[in-house]
Parts: sequence; C-alpha cells; structure tokens
Amino acid sequence: MEAINIHFFLFFILILYGAADTIPVDQPLTDGNTIISSGGKFELGFFSPGTSRKWYIGIWFSKVSIQTVVWVANGDSPLNDRNGMLNFTRQGILTLLNGSGHVIWSSNATRYAQNSTAQLLDSGNLVVRDATVNYLWQSFDYPTDTSLPGMEVGIDLKTGFRRSLWSWESTNDPSRGEFTWTFDPHGFPQPFIMNGSIERHRFGPWNGLGFASAPSRLPSPGYKYTYVSNPEKISIMYELTDSSIFARVVMQLDGVLQLSLWNNQTQNWDNYFGSAPADDCDIYSRCHGYSLCNNGNSSICSCLDQFEPKNPTEWARENWSSGCVRKTTLNCQKKVKFLKYPGIKLPDTRFSWYNQGVNLSTCEELCLRNCSCAAYANPDITGTNEGCLLWFDELIDIRRSWVLVGKDIYIKLDSSQSENSSVEKVKKLRISLPLAASILLLA
Repeated sequence: MEAINIHFFLFFILILYGAADTIPVDQPLTDGNTIISSGGKFELGFFSPGTSRKWYIGIWFSKVSIQTVVWVANGDSPLNDRNGMLNFTRQGILTLLNGSGHVIWSSNATRYAQNSTAQLLDSGNLVVRDATVNYLWQSFDYPTDTSLPGMEVGIDLKTGFRRSLWSWESTNDPSRGEFTWTFDPHGFPQPFIMNGSIERHRFGPWNGLGFASAPSRLPSPGYKYTYVSNPEKISIMYELTDSSIFARVVMQLDGVLQLSLWNNQTQNWDNYFGSAPADDCDIYSRCHGYSLCNNGNSSICSCLDQFEPKNPTEWARENWSSGCVRKTTLNCQKKVKFLKYPGIKLPDTRFSWYNQGVNLSTCEELCLRNCSCAAYANPDITGTNEGCLLWFDELIDIRRSWVLVGKDIYIKLDSSQSENSSVEKVKKLRISLPLAASILLLA
C-alpha cells in the first residue's frame, strides 16, 4: 500500500509540473521541489551554497555528482530561510517571494504575452516564451559566474546592455564579487578580466579563430567559436559538437577565467584547456609601454628593439612601471621606417582603428601618412592578407609566448636608427604609394 502511495505521489508531481521542465502558472515551486530539463542535463531549484544559511534559486548540472551551480537568480537578494516560493504569473513574469510574501527578485520581462511558458532548456537556459517559441526573457541574458555553450557574452551597442560574467563574492556567497569578464568596445573590441575598474587581463583582439589568450587557446574539432562585431553588437559564443560533454567557463573567485570539462572517470572537473591569466606575463601591462614580457626569461621584461628604459635606475631594480621609450624621438618632418616585431601578442587595441578590407601594404601607407600612427598590423591568422589595424597611442601589454598564436607588428621608428640583427625584418618607408580611392585617410 505504501508503494502505491509513493507512485501516486510521483504521478501527481508529474501532473502538477507538466513535462517536469516547466513551472505552471500560479503553481509555485518551493524548497525540496525542482524542475529538470527535458534531456536531464540541468535542474532548477532552491539551494544553499557551502556553509551559508541563506537560500537561493539556481540552476545546476543534474547529472554531475558534485553540485555545480551555473546560474543564480537572487545572488544579491538571498532568502533568510527555506520558505521562499518561485511563482510564474499569468503576465509571464517569474517572481521569487520570501516567507512574508514580498517579492525579492523577478524576471522583469519587458515584453508580455498571453499563454506564455516558463521552461528550463537542455542548454541550461531558463526561458519565458510565448506560443510561437519567441523568448520574452531568458537567464542567458543575465549570466552570473558561468558561461555555458550557446550563451553569448558581449554588448548590445544600441542599448548598452551587457552580458558579462561576475565572480562570486565567496564559495558561500553568490553575490557579485570583485572580478568581471567583459568586452571593451573601444577601438578594436577585445575582452578583459576586470578587478573593479582595474584591468587584470586582456585577451587580445579577435584573430579570425579566437583570442590570443583565451582559456581554450587553440581551436578544436570539439568546439567552435562564433564571434560577432557589427554596429549592433559585439559578442562571443562557444558551442560543443558533442552534446554529451559537460563544459563550463567560470569567472573564479581569484580572478581566473577557466574552461572545465566534466570527467566521468574521476568524477571531477578537469581544467582541460588552461586558464587566463596563466602566468605573470598575462597580467595586464606587466611591463608597461613599448616593452616585451617573456615569461621564459629570468627578468621577464625587456624593451622592444630600438627602445630603452625611460627610467634605467628603476628598470635595473625590476620596477618596470615607467616602461620604455624610443631611442630616437619620431619627427614627422623626417623620414621614418617600420621595424617588424614577429610572433607577439598584439598590444592593447582600445586606441586603434581597424578596417577589414585593407591589405597590409595599404595599411602601411595609412600609418605612414598619419603622424599620430605608432604601428600597424594585420590581426588575422587565417591566411588572408586583408585587415588593417593601426595604433595611435603608447603600445601596451605586449608579450611573447610559444603557447600563443603570435602575430607580426610593424612599429614606426626614425629612419636614422640602426637595424638590429635580432629583428627579423626591417621594412623601410616607401615615400609614396597609390591609395585606392575608396580608402579614407585618417586625419
């Protein structure tokens, strides 16, 4: 008789929550109850992290033996007890109520529809959709510390809306912590790890296949990137070709962005492709302007060829904060030349200009004719000769590493400076080049 009652109870729960991946209208989800995505990959419910006595609504991997939370609704507004309720209203809004019936979090959808549905998808995305499967709201638009396959991180340039990752405050507190993984749209866009308003790590510009220092440093048949940069938005998304793999990118408490895959044999998360920042040279502007960071050297900072320490005394003490300067100051009234510095992580591109349709020789001419231009490069590594990146400020955050897919940069110097045998190639200034009529010269 007891077994019959248990089966009846389970049947009642399935009826109550439909296909078990949705929250029915005005039938609140309470502590001890969860919904599970149709393929069984993700689960949504109440949880209390670590030793915390606070309660939260979250999403976690359902088939992973270690509870791994990937999204938190009310990280900044915890429940003080287990009496909370997650309700889905007839207006299509998810609301989290405390034991007193006060709303402490809601989905705040800007669009509404009759007969909408709140559903947990097998991607880990909690969505509110209308009858035609248009999303009125989705948790992927409000990531916390974890990026899942199919989730965009980036900026809507029309509205300014950002999708960024935030570290937790602690293992017991999922409120916003110190570190953020976000895009900077200025110049040629690039992602950063920020410690508040201070740059911690720069991933470099998009090179056609990835970013120079992303946690997954090299493309793999197992996953792919989709990068979008247009007047409407800047975003990056990764997807897996094998849907049976559990993967996550996490903005960790210590400011490290890490890509992990679940290992069924060890029943643990493997840091499969590495993390960023990975070493001292990955810390933003470790050696400051016009210098090169090489983690394989005993002294990791050195000036670029034809540059010297701005403050030699401090530099000798391994205080590199003043950076390097040209040995011979540039004079736009005199001839200049370009020196090729091969195989590096390109400098910070926030004070740069980019045109995808310009070849390298024309790129050189554009830099030559603009007195403020300090260097040029083609950031693309896919083999095309198209793409022109010009720098108009101090060259910062350059490193050399055999792990990275380095690029060549051509830096403008006074033509009187002697050539150095360690420089792979010296490219002398051409006094005049015919420019295509379609190229607009920068002022």
